[in-house]
Amino acid sequence: MRTGGLLVIGLLATAATALLHGCAADGAGGASVASGEEPVAAPLDEPLPSQAPYVVVLGTAQDGGLPHLGCERDCCSEARRDPARARRVTSLLMCDPRDGRRWLFDCTPDLRAQMELGRGHPATREMEGPRPPLLDGLFLTHAHMGHYGGLLELGREAYAVKELPTFVTPRFAAFLRANGPWKLLVEEQRLMLRELDPGIVIELAPDLRVRCFRVPHRDEFSDTVGFLIDGPNRDLLYLPDIDKWEAFDAWTPPDDPANGGIRSIEQAIAAVDIALIDGCFFADGEIAGRSMKEIPHPFIRESLERFAPLPAAEREKLFFTHLNHTNAAATVDSPAWQAVVGAGMHVLDDGRTFGL
Repeated sequence: MRTGGLLVIGLLATAATALLHGCAADGAGGASVASGEEPVAAPLDEPLPSQAPYVVVLGTAQDGGLPHLGCERDCCSEARRDPARARRVTSLLMCDPRDGRRWLFDCTPDLRAQMELGRGHPATREMEGPRPPLLDGLFLTHAHMGHYGGLLELGREAYAVKELPTFVTPRFAAFLRANGPWKLLVEEQRLMLRELDPGIVIELAPDLRVRCFRVPHRDEFSDTVGFLIDGPNRDLLYLPDIDKWEAFDAWTPPDDPANGGIRSIEQAIAAVDIALIDGCFFADGEIAGRSMKEIPHPFIRESLERFAPLPAAEREKLFFTHLNHTNAAATVDSPAWQAVVGAGMHVLDDGRTFGL
């Protein structure tokens, strides 16, 4: 929320602001810091000005999507029969109708379909010429299949983007520079890497900023981050992947103990008005033949218990995303879905919009 956003920004009082336009390839930028009085956030059901920035939810599924490859269970069979029950891989499109710009959060294997869903957003965007820029920037949470696999669509074999600002952690940037096929995207200047750390604020407009914080996850190739979007009217958290909440409580981020002021999920929730968080699995045992310890995520059942003591206004902010195909809460009106709603929280749906 706006007051929570001020708290976290206060902790970043000495942070540099990296400007989207004109910053160096490795993330160096102008040194200024967001400050000043900010308005109280509007409730989620209150209309915002028609020219306010907003987010479109392009997907809410775990990396493999719904229906899932090779799955013949009812959850996937029914999604094949009824496309309304299908879910694309987790991603957001942030739009600013004031000048027509837009930014993508996570670049998924469903990118082609998601760009179709994003067609016309924002209405003020001009898409002229034989190969107009698809995006004004790209923010990636980490190097797992569902979050950067769509980068292949941006290379010479497909859309062949040019000089797309791509915001990643230094470790993720090093991985992209050193490993094929990704390094061709860098060498050909299709992606212009901008390095992120929790102390850096990316100022997209005077009243629209993005910052990250690191979280523990299976970091084979990169760090994992969540993003905090500070808008003119509302702030939004995007955290699709994390290990258990208790692992975050006990974890000290390497090289940055302060972590931009975020050291627990409750702190992240308090800093925003809308929180899109990891809800990959509903409960233990839902994947046959595999140990769930190999793929640690907070079970929604655990999250409902953890967040139950929060005030109703805090629980109302919470939307579970990154839903595995086995997650019973992905089916509207199922007992699992009803449990989430009954606890005062939400299951996120593809296509939803949030004003900022």
